[in-house]
Amino acid sequence: MSVQEQLLTVEEFWAEYAGKPFELVHGRIVEVALKGGIHGVVSARVGMRLGGFIDENELGEMLVATGFQLAPDMLRGADVAFVRREKWAVVEHQEKYVPFAPDLAVEVVSPNDSALEVLNKVEEYLAAGTLLVWVMYPDTRKVVVHYPDHTARTFGADEYLEGGDVVPGLKLAVVDLFPPLNS
Repeated sequence: MSVQEQLLTVEEFWAEYAGKPFELVHGRIVEVALKGGIHGVVSARVGMRLGGFIDENELGEMLVATGFQLAPDMLRGADVAFVRREKWAVVEHQEKYVPFAPDLAVEVVSPNDSALEVLNKVEEYLAAGTLLVWVMYPDTRKVVVHYPDHTARTFGADEYLEGGDVVPGLKLAVVDLFPPLNS
């Protein structure tokens, strides 16, 4: 006789695991490990620059370490994210997870993240309606930008990320998103 695993919905998961180091992926609870210092530094650098621009231009909200419902059985945490003002305005319970995908999701890759895990998360964001996914690679000081048409482009330290239609007018120097080489 086999024992059937009970899969959870986002609501069931939130009721028991809110604020704990877990995500919900296809109804299954997945532990999320603490990240190292460089992960925090890069997340903060992106958040400060992105958040400042968003606030200055009143475009919406920049969020960090926040859960987003990507499907009825999926709640993922973005390192940094952006939600447009008009979408944020419809969130009734802002103390809970965000009930939809962010417009921009930023993931900072840590040494223990597998390429398959990162790619799966990117695909989950895009399938749920995220318009841009920035994947930050601190070890190579590069950013891979993923688009809804499933294309991607790699940006090096001497290039600029632009917000396009998602974050109009945003232009960030990639070099500024990583700590100086001599630190």
